[in-house]
Amino acid sequence: MDDELLELQRQFEFAQQAKSSIRLSDRNVVELVQKLQQLQIIDFELLHTASGKEYITLDQLRNEMVTEVKRLGRISVIDLADVTGVDLYYVEKLSQNIITDHGELMLTQGEIITEAYWDSIAEEINERLQECSQIALTELAAQLNVGLDLIASVLEPRLGTIVKGRLEGGQLYTPAYVARVSAMVRGAARGITVPTNLTVLWSSLQNLLQEMDGASGVAVDGSFFQSLFNGLVKRGEISGSVRAGVHWTPAVFAVAQKESVDSFFSQNSFISYDVLQKLGIPQPVQFLQIS
Repeated sequence: MDDELLELQRQFEFAQQAKSSIRLSDRNVVELVQKLQQLQIIDFELLHTASGKEYITLDQLRNEMVTEVKRLGRISVIDLADVTGVDLYYVEKLSQNIITDHGELMLTQGEIITEAYWDSIAEEINERLQECSQIALTELAAQLNVGLDLIASVLEPRLGTIVKGRLEGGQLYTPAYVARVSAMVRGAARGITVPTNLTVLWSSLQNLLQEMDGASGVAVDGSFFQSLFNGLVKRGEISGSVRAGVHWTPAVFAVAQKESVDSFFSQNSFISYDVLQKLGIPQPVQFLQIS
């Protein structure tokens, strides 16, 4: 009995290993698939691969595309077509559907990019930022071959979490650098005793920073100084009033101005508009009404 069983096993293994003498040609397979489609046994869309030797379903193509995107993090639609071996038309057609179904993916400039990719890029940017104190977005955009608006929109939600910094005027700054420049703005503003155009002050601070940082320094945009200045005013760290956004009148000047007017009036029992204008009051009528 055991001998018979062993013989049957041997014959079965031989049958499995034997090659069939009947082979279907590629043409036969195509005709067979077409016939199955006509009979609606295959009732879903099949795509030819670029080689013409394989069929692939839309669902399988979608899965392969998503797998490849998540594996690489960033890939162009053209490269996806090459990897999957499917005509670019179908890959482009499915790309938008994939983006809609997967919120962690984005399609931009012909590339599909994952949120995980941007997280890793943000970590690299943060490491570099902590070393350099400041980085220009134009430089990052050029290195990553993306637009300025895109890199800004990607970094903004990651500021304070992955990227320990502040974004102002197209520049990234570390908190330490922000504190340093903020101290400079506060000191300069407190030293002003007469009405001043802030753009002139920002220009002076820009030159000072470039002298301090040397060739490694990045030109600081005036909007950065203005933003820090506005914050200082709001917190009450500097006192005064701003007109038209850039004309700064320190509180100490306004106090001295009013004291001069009061002193002149108490001594002469009157004050003319000419005197008020000489004291730097551009709208004497309104000034007297308020006073």
